[in-house]
Amino acid sequence: MSLPVTARSVNRGLPCPFSGLSCYSRHVEYVVLEREFPEPITPEEVPAMAAATQCLELYRVKPVCSYLMPGGKRMVCVFQAPDAQALRSLARANDFPPGSTVWSSTLHTP
Repeated sequence: MSLPVTARSVNRGLPCPFSGLSCYSRHVEYVVLEREFPEPITPEEVPAMAAATQCLELYRVKPVCSYLMPGGKRMVCVFQAPDAQALRSLARANDFPPGSTVWSSTLHTP
């Protein structure tokens, strides 16, 4: 899945894996979470949502970056995690919105 050009990185506290990498042989596993919201959210709400997420250490999940789509009703978040099931468990424990999709991925840079 490719992200729209208009997607904005809203997690300014952590480096995004899609920019600034200088290592050409980099191969890192990531887990992606796609969330849909019934009501639009603003970029200013995203850091508070991230801070409210509990049990990251318990499930060995580390947030990397998030992209809020134009309109604020859809967000894609990238995490480092042992597997997709760890992120699904975290999502259930934190009552993420129904319809959230989780999949494993790898990052490949030129």
